[in-house]
Amino acid sequence: MSLRSRTLSYQNFTLSFPDERILQVTLNRPQKLNSIDKATSREIQGVWELFDHDETLWVGIITGKGRAFCTGADLQEWNRMNQTGEINSMDAPGLAGLPRRSGKKPVIAAVNGICMGGGFEMIANCDLVIASSSATFALPEVKRGIVPVAGCLPRLTRTIGLQRTMDLVLTGRTVDARTLENWGLISQVVDASTDVADAAVKVALEMCKNSPDALIVGREGVRMSWEYGSAEEAVSTLADQWYPRLMRGENFSEGIQAFVEKRPVRWVNSKL
Repeated sequence: MSLRSRTLSYQNFTLSFPDERILQVTLNRPQKLNSIDKATSREIQGVWELFDHDETLWVGIITGKGRAFCTGADLQEWNRMNQTGEINSMDAPGLAGLPRRSGKKPVIAAVNGICMGGGFEMIANCDLVIASSSATFALPEVKRGIVPVAGCLPRLTRTIGLQRTMDLVLTGRTVDARTLENWGLISQVVDASTDVADAAVKVALEMCKNSPDALIVGREGVRMSWEYGSAEEAVSTLADQWYPRLMRGENFSEGIQAFVEKRPVRWVNSKL
């Protein structure tokens, strides 16, 4: 069953479909700067699981409503948990199902405003990050006696480097979108007058011109090269395990045949 055809209603976020192949999750708790409590986190995690199994959807987007993208976990809830002795688990895949998500399909973070703490951990593991020029970013956990352990530290270190990650983690200071673009985390910065979610949809539509099988396998290859310690191991896994699956799909022969016949390509939804 398509995720689009389900009747799904949530208190702290909304689902929309800017295109028949694109899912958009919009955090909608502006009075709390889109902080995420545990119940909401589990709900969004479930959405990404449905997204990965829905053949009609190819690309996901996450963004926020109001002046924040996401300020991380709900610290008022954390405080109540501390007082009752409840353990706050940091198991995968983490806040809103993103900091340690492996998944199957690409997710674009469209950062509209304040992005800090767990919100920063979420985008550090998204496949692309597009940000408004007015967006700000911080890992302020150190100022509250906390450490960002949900998944971003090794991933940020691999993306922006040791010293830059140390700078963010040990000072807790705020940086702007242009800085993180220069450091290599943000792929595109759009003017503050532009709707960053619309910019993300444009990128998603460009991706959707391509084979959905190739989106999945190409993403897997890039992520393996990022996660594995050995480049050769990543290459071997991609070539030995994923490439045969790609070749067996209808889209592999369709892309080549359309090129030879000089006609528009006709992709079918991925079965991978």
